[in-house]
Amino acid sequence: MFLEESSLVDDDGDWLHQLALNNTVLETLNFYLTDIANVRIQDLELIARNCPNLSSVKITDCEVLDLVNFFRHASALEEFCGGSYNEESEKYAAISLPAKLSRLGLTYITKNEMPIVFPYAALLKKLDLLYAMLDTEDHCTLIQRCPNLEVLEVSFNSRTFSLYLR
Repeated sequence: MFLEESSLVDDDGDWLHQLALNNTVLETLNFYLTDIANVRIQDLELIARNCPNLSSVKITDCEVLDLVNFFRHASALEEFCGGSYNEESEKYAAISLPAKLSRLGLTYITKNEMPIVFPYAALLKKLDLLYAMLDTEDHCTLIQRCPNLEVLEVSFNSRTFSLYLR
């Protein structure tokens, strides 16, 4: 299901609940950069439990700390983008990302939250920093920790760049 950058009116989030209850074959769930705000974490967890082949999830601004059980159940997840980081950075040490995760998009992440990525950096093949709030030095720090990185997406001066490193 691909809804990225769509203009949708979401009254109550029931569409996601129905999707969670009635779908077992979902591989991609993408409502990244939409105005969908009524997302119940329990529905994301149910989708992760019911859809064993779920490999790509791109969401809106859900607090990442609330996604601990989602990540635990999404064992086939290879790509994750979105989320928000509204707590003290040391709290994010509780997050354990799925072992197969190799593509990561960090929305509005700052230098304080960068350590979240460090334990998984060597596994990353794609890093999307288009909406990260990092300076050049921060970008360099992250890239140095990603020896297997093949694609880096960044934005400078309102221009988007995809850098292919291999």
